[in-house]
Amino acid sequence: MPNDIQIRLVEITDIQGIKLLVDELENTNSDAAIFASIFHDYLLDPNSLMYVAENNAGHLLAFISCRGHRLLHHQGMVFEIQELIVTMAEQGKGIGRALINQVREEVHRRGAKSLEVTSNKRRKEAHAFYQSVGFRNSHEKFTIYF
Repeated sequence: MPNDIQIRLVEITDIQGIKLLVDELENTNSDAAIFASIFHDYLLDPNSLMYVAENNAGHLLAFISCRGHRLLHHQGMVFEIQELIVTMAEQGKGIGRALINQVREEVHRRGAKSLEVTSNKRRKEAHAFYQSVGFRNSHEKFTIYF
């Protein structure tokens, strides 16, 4: 990761920059009110982790969110990465790996049983990345959309 990039916890003032990153990933324009409501829920949840990577000029280059919950069948806390976005121009520089490592260390410190991530089947490059940072493809996910 370049030396001029820092990883830090998300602050309330990061909302617009994070929205831009999420919209880039999903190729959409999220509803600002809905986005803000969910963002605030994340901030208030003690089992939610959010980090950004920014350059020296204060521009957000990447974002990761992770939420934990206790599961009966794991007999403890399981954290799942909800979003990981590195802006296209900054991919391949180790920023995503650094964000994963930051989350991995924190959930391990919190005594988590596992760290999980779900990735759309069409995102083959993301699958290769997740495997390169230690994730194993151990489950199939099934979804009903409403």
